[in-house]
Amino acid sequence: MKKRCIALYSGGLDSILAVKILMAQSIEVVPIYFTTPFFGFDALRNPEYFQLDHEQKYGISVQVIDFTEDFLPILIEPAHGFGKHLNPCIDCKIAMLRKTMTLLDTVDASFVITGEVIGQRPMSQRRDSMNVIEKQSGLQNILLRPLCAHSMQETLPEKMGVVDRKALMGLSGRGRKTQVTLAQNFGIDKKDIPTPAGGCLLTNEQIALKVKDTIKRVAPNMISKHDVLLDVVGRKFILDRNTVLVVSRNDQENKMLSTMKDPLNVFLRINDIAGPLCVVRGNANMENLHKAAGICLRYTKGKGKSGCLALYGNNFQRMGTCLEAPVFSEEYCRSFQIDLHVKVSV
Repeated sequence: MKKRCIALYSGGLDSILAVKILMAQSIEVVPIYFTTPFFGFDALRNPEYFQLDHEQKYGISVQVIDFTEDFLPILIEPAHGFGKHLNPCIDCKIAMLRKTMTLLDTVDASFVITGEVIGQRPMSQRRDSMNVIEKQSGLQNILLRPLCAHSMQETLPEKMGVVDRKALMGLSGRGRKTQVTLAQNFGIDKKDIPTPAGGCLLTNEQIALKVKDTIKRVAPNMISKHDVLLDVVGRKFILDRNTVLVVSRNDQENKMLSTMKDPLNVFLRINDIAGPLCVVRGNANMENLHKAAGICLRYTKGKGKSGCLALYGNNFQRMGTCLEAPVFSEEYCRSFQIDLHVKVSV
């Protein structure tokens, strides 16, 4: 076996340490970071910044791969079901590892590592789940978890002496004290040690309900990346069976929405009044654009003011077409908003 492996890299403390432990044994590690709108969104929007940040802070050179098209079919009917909300953790991990396996020959690597710790995640990091994931990913005997290796079966890289098993660990549970100490031993600045992140956005009830609504609305067609991007930001309104409106809530979301270019997306904002950027996706006819303009106006500093113009167009930087925004009541606007307290069956 070659002393070269791929790391399924999450960017969290455990995956950083897994890479560092193997690098300390003079093993070449190729970290792969899979990203979708639901996890790794910042890297999806700006992979170069993410790569530079991890290179500077941790000395880790990461390859960022957009995993969205592989992931979306899993959302429809995951073989191992969902977690608390719409998070198909086991099937997601299997799919990422299968994808990683196809890259082994490409990067001339012999095995795969992850930063998993037994008992740290309630669904995908139980011992039984980890065994199922290894088997169904096709990586039997070549999937190494350096942080909990002493609690797992010995893998082929360890048996062949490519990896020194004695230099691996046997962690379990959700504690971080040992990991923080180890990070400092590797020379990672305390301020750069990642804090526990929120993880996949599909564990968030409100986002899960938005995505369920999108799946139901788009069916029988497959949801697309541009459909679900609009479910992770802003307020969501349903203008008709095929059309949604997303209204940003702050300047940061304005910037996020401004990057969501697609032929089915139309940008809209109120001219010369501070307020949100909006995206209409679907049927951008005049009826829906008037609804969108009235709703958008309601969330600006000019709400209730007549005669305001809404600019719209497919290019965020050149919205040259305009229409007068109607004045709507708050109750009328809310009648289009998806009710996040009502569960939507898929």
